[in-house]
Amino acid sequence: MCMDRRWYHDIDVSPTPLISLMDCVSCIREPTEDDMVLIHQTMMADEQAIQELNSEMTILYSVLERLRLQKDKHRENIRRARSLLTPARRLPPELLARIFETCTKSGWTRAPVVVSQVCSAWRKAAAFPRVWSHLFLDLRSGNSIGKVEFWLNKVQHAPLHITLDIPLESPSLEEVLGLLIPRSKQWHTLIVKSVDSTIMNYVLRRCSFPLPDLRQLDVITEMEGSQGDPVNMSSLQDAPRLSRLFIEQPNLPQWSNLMGVTKLHVVLSSSTLFIPSINATDWIEMLQVLPELRNLTLELSKPGTRAYNDSQRSVDLPHLESLTLHVSPEVNGILLIMRAPALRQLHLRCSSDPLARPHMPSGAHLCQFLQSSPCVQLLELYDIDVERVDFVRCFELLPKLEELRLHDSDIADEQLRLLHGDNGHCPNLALLDFRWCNYLSGSALVNLTQSRLPQDESEGGMSPTMPQMRRINEVAVINCLHVKEQDVLDLAEMTLCRLLMRSDEDHCYRRGCCNNERYRQRLRLRHNNKLPERVIL
Repeated sequence: MCMDRRWYHDIDVSPTPLISLMDCVSCIREPTEDDMVLIHQTMMADEQAIQELNSEMTILYSVLERLRLQKDKHRENIRRARSLLTPARRLPPELLARIFETCTKSGWTRAPVVVSQVCSAWRKAAAFPRVWSHLFLDLRSGNSIGKVEFWLNKVQHAPLHITLDIPLESPSLEEVLGLLIPRSKQWHTLIVKSVDSTIMNYVLRRCSFPLPDLRQLDVITEMEGSQGDPVNMSSLQDAPRLSRLFIEQPNLPQWSNLMGVTKLHVVLSSSTLFIPSINATDWIEMLQVLPELRNLTLELSKPGTRAYNDSQRSVDLPHLESLTLHVSPEVNGILLIMRAPALRQLHLRCSSDPLARPHMPSGAHLCQFLQSSPCVQLLELYDIDVERVDFVRCFELLPKLEELRLHDSDIADEQLRLLHGDNGHCPNLALLDFRWCNYLSGSALVNLTQSRLPQDESEGGMSPTMPQMRRINEVAVINCLHVKEQDVLDLAEMTLCRLLMRSDEDHCYRRGCCNNERYRQRLRLRHNNKLPERVIL
């Protein structure tokens, strides 16, 4: 766009010469009448000049504003032109549909409705049935029936992932189930949340029909019903592909035939008035009908202790690979009734406040359990401290251990020396994660890492007849009192030294107990942001 700028040159911007009154007045101290007339004339001339200048400035301001508006229009045109060139506009609708589905799966429940109103391209992508696969229903809100009808019309024959949140009083529950049950062959995930077990059992009984594609079932209830009946899932007899179970309720669940379940997560909830005990017999009966189980988690929803009733019986879990117990120390006795020869990962976490001393029974139970689980590769003890002699026994029982995680542990240098090279225990150990271990010194970690270096990197070398020990690939130290800054730098010369949590999936992440941001910031400043690359901040 060309503009005629010649009129700019017609504006006189040269400085106007001003005559000083001091040179024209005959007497400054006592001006004469002629001087006073001259002064008034000069003032009037200056005022007239100011008015003319104001007029010119007004013209210039209006021109400037018009130019500014024109510039903004050009910028908007550039922005729109760039938006036409963005790769997002060239995404195929199938890929956009997958993105929209991921948004819904991550918890943005209204994503399909919102994205379908953005533009024609997004509306086309949102028309894919899988975008509407995730149906979230809170029966406390109005028009649940209309939402189900609308959603089922959009989803057509795509898989269904259903979440039902049922209050104590739900008049629309029967009609909602009446709409969903005819689509039962499309169910892939079913999550049911209810206030008490009476409603939950009613819903589960209504689901006694074949569920050929159901892969995941979550059952969450806050308390037992008025009749005192626990949740009973025995009605789920025909779900051949069901492999993931998440159960949250006051007592251990009951079922009779869920042969294909490979992942089970049980959360035992409790109120302030009633905390039921955990019976080993119920635990055994629950696990006996799960022969394919590979991942098992038992968790207490609230901090505190629970009574545990032991049993002389035991249960074999031949395919179990991962076991997590997030319970009070007394419940760790449940280890004694399980045999898991194929176990690879063991996570023991304390649900109550950490004890001021090692819990002797937990150490004994752990050692006895490990006797039948020699293949453990990852051991985590979180706020569960054991006697130092039990640490020695654990190391002896774990020849295949690759990763050791300790949180608030009393492990000391003496136990760590048992892992040194040559004839040290746990020859495959490669990852260490120590947090709040206040009896452990940084020099002990440095010496351990040094002892595990390959033969050509260590000073003394190794005998050719000795088996090669695996080097330490990473050492994490967070809030360990006796690990100094120089120890961190020494470790970084030999391996990765991490000073922060692993990721947002780290157990400490939600608890906030290992957020050492200020320490890491001070470390950066002291070294002018030039720390070795092997220090992970």
